[in-house]
Amino acid sequence: MLAAWLLLLPLTTMAQDAPNWFRPDGGWILVGVLAVGALVATGILQGRAGRAIETRPIAGLVAAEDAIGRAVEMGRPVVFVTGTQSITKPGTVAGLSVLRLVAEKCAETGARLIVPCIDTIVTRIATETVEEAYRQAGRHDQFVPDDVFFVSNRQLAYTAAVNGVIEREHPATVFLQGEFSAESLIFGETGSRAGAMMIAGTDKETQLPFFVTTCDHTLIGEELYGAGAAISEDAQLLGSLRGVDLGRAAVLALVALGIVLEIAGVGWLRTVLGG
Repeated sequence: MLAAWLLLLPLTTMAQDAPNWFRPDGGWILVGVLAVGALVATGILQGRAGRAIETRPIAGLVAAEDAIGRAVEMGRPVVFVTGTQSITKPGTVAGLSVLRLVAEKCAETGARLIVPCIDTIVTRIATETVEEAYRQAGRHDQFVPDDVFFVSNRQLAYTAAVNGVIEREHPATVFLQGEFSAESLIFGETGSRAGAMMIAGTDKETQLPFFVTTCDHTLIGEELYGAGAAISEDAQLLGSLRGVDLGRAAVLALVALGIVLEIAGVGWLRTVLGG
């Protein structure tokens, strides 16, 4: 009898330790996820249907045109840094969307554009983006392939190389768009010392203070993604952006309602949500 119990004990333990597929007290989390997903899906469908989705002007993008015009007037180049991460990072993809706008403006005005890259795949995409911008502007002969180049996939080596480019070329404008780490402050200080107009953007909240203090304009957090959607004018991206914003508004409204009810001594919302 004892031997049989010892044999069945591991099976009993496994049955007790097996995780549940769903948390009984997490039902409202599921409802919230489904609600936000429905809003995003609705926004995407509206975008596909051709409904105009307006986005608020982003100061950094508005200033980009003036910054490129400044470079033309001064006869100095524009440097665009796509971040220090690979193409697998969403911030890098959003930064390349901003590069598209900058490349188009540089091609239209005849400004020289220099793009040092940390990743070989990013280098290829950046090269095609810039080349296509010059081709569409009818100035393909002015495109210089050597101005879009791979430097190094090592963080500090790349940082040193970009600083060297800024020090040697004395650009009128430096764009820092993408994901950055400890080198953000170094880039900002180097560009400021060179007298360049600095326009930065990142989704890394730990690096935002350095960009805000050293750059003229900064795309903060999801403004970088919003910029990519606004520039590309992709209906699906704009629709998903609208859906996420509506989800945020709903959450804020729910929080405000909860605060008012708690002040009034009515706790039914907290009870319903399991608080």
